[in-house]
Amino acid sequence: MTGPDRGVPPEEIRAAEQLAGEDVDVLAVHRQAFREAQEPLEGAERGPWWFWAAAVLALVFGGFYLGRYSGVFTGEAAVHAPEGPRLPGAGGAAASGPAPPAAAVNGQAVFESRCAACHQANGQGLPGAFPPLAGSEYVLGEEDRVVRIVLHGLQGPVTVMGQTFNGAMPAWAEVLSDAEIAAVLTYIRSAWGNTAEAIDAERVARQRTATTGRMTPWTAGELGR
Repeated sequence: MTGPDRGVPPEEIRAAEQLAGEDVDVLAVHRQAFREAQEPLEGAERGPWWFWAAAVLALVFGGFYLGRYSGVFTGEAAVHAPEGPRLPGAGGAAASGPAPPAAAVNGQAVFESRCAACHQANGQGLPGAFPPLAGSEYVLGEEDRVVRIVLHGLQGPVTVMGQTFNGAMPAWAEVLSDAEIAAVLTYIRSAWGNTAEAIDAERVARQRTATTGRMTPWTAGELGR
């Protein structure tokens, strides 16, 4: 033997030559490696089936609840109305299209969204700031007068139930329809112990036409007692 084989046992040389003559199946080796389970990634495990079922049910219930009980934002100040029909009129624009009949309008909902912030939900107002509606001679008095107040507002000193108030009530002629004004007036004239007659949309329409040229709020002196 010469060269690099010098000193190497013959049996080792033959084994090496036999091994070198064999083809090694590389793909078979990799396939065996692929069959081994991959190490799981922390945080990537799927949640249990009952968790996903509960999540879907919660979303369905939440959507139903919001659709049934949530309110709408209406009016120039985006006042939130918790219930009742959608109140037309925004940005000072009058309601378009035919007005709904008075019986279809929820007067309490109109009051809660438009009037309760000042006159309070119990109709008692705020002493020194906003006059009460419960027992008010303006509310229980002549129908056309209270209609005119809602249509065009009221400013300056006014005495209600022996108390003097000096503020300003906004006009609602360009915001509320005749049916809505009739409904809210009917509500306040029959709530909190008030027992005045209902007001219909036709009366409001007549007053709206009769006072078309009115551009400023009324005063107590103009309305009289």
